[in-house]
Amino acid sequence: MEKSAILLGCRNDGYKENERIVTCLTSMVETFDEVWFCDWNTPIGKKPLLWELKDQIPQTGKIRHFIIEEPIAKILSNYNPNVSPFNGVISQNLMLKRCTADWIVCSTMDIIAPKKEYFDNFLTKANNNTFYSVSRRDVEYSELEKMGHKNWREFRDKMDIETQPRYFPAQVTPNDKYSLINCCGDFQLAHKDIWNNIKGFEEQMLYACFCDTNIQKKAVLNGYNLEAYFDLPIYHLSHTGMSNDGSSPSKQHYNDAYEWVENFTKSQNEDNWGLADTEIEFEII
Repeated sequence: MEKSAILLGCRNDGYKENERIVTCLTSMVETFDEVWFCDWNTPIGKKPLLWELKDQIPQTGKIRHFIIEEPIAKILSNYNPNVSPFNGVISQNLMLKRCTADWIVCSTMDIIAPKKEYFDNFLTKANNNTFYSVSRRDVEYSELEKMGHKNWREFRDKMDIETQPRYFPAQVTPNDKYSLINCCGDFQLAHKDIWNNIKGFEEQMLYACFCDTNIQKKAVLNGYNLEAYFDLPIYHLSHTGMSNDGSSPSKQHYNDAYEWVENFTKSQNEDNWGLADTEIEFEII
C-alpha cells in the first residue's frame, strides 16, 4: 500500500482552544502515515505549541515537527513576522521537499481527518496525473464540545450522516477556472511527483491569499488534470480567520492577490524552491 502524508503550516495560537489541536492531530495520526506540522510564527523565545501539548499528543513517531520562526529570521535580514506574507507558503514547501510519502495532502490544522479506510480506498482509485481538491464539510466546534473531545470518533460518525460537502466553486477572478473548491480545510491532494514537478507553492506569492487557487493553476499549466472531489468526508471545525496582526485583510490586499493569480503563467521558484532547501531540523513525535 502506498504511503500518505498530511502537511500543516500552522500558527502558534491553537485558535485559543488547545483541545481542538489535540483532537485534530489525533485523527490525522490515525489516518496518515506521516503528519508534518510546521510552526511558522512562534515568537522567538516563546514555547512552541506542540511542546506545550506534548503530553496530550499520541507518541506514534508519525509527527514531524518544524519550528521555523528563528531560522527564517536569521536567514532574512528584513524579516518581520507581523507583515511577511509568505510564512504559510514557505512552511508548506519546507515540508514538501522533505516528505517521502507517495500521496501528499496540504490542508489546515482545524480538520478532523477521514477514517483511514475511507482515505485508503480513495487512493486505490486516485490517478497519479490528477491534482485533486477535496471539499471539506463544515461543522460547528460547539457541537464537538457538547459531545466531548474524547468522543470525537462518535462525533465524526454522526457527521458522516448529517453533513454534506460544499459543492459551490470559489471563483477568485473573472477568468479563474481553477478554484474548484477553495477554502482552508479543503484537501489539496496529489501524488508526490506532481508536487515536485510543479515546484510546490510559489514562494514569491503576494500575500497569503489564494495559495490553493494558484497551486491548482500550476497543476493545469504543467499538463495535469484538475478534479473536484466530494465523497471523502473531511470535517473543518469552525473558527474565525484573522491575519497575523489580528486584523481583517484589506480590500487592496485581496485585489493585489487577485491580480497576481490572474497574471501567473510560470513558476518563479528556483530549482531548489528558494528557502525550501534551508537546513532546518525537525523532531519526531
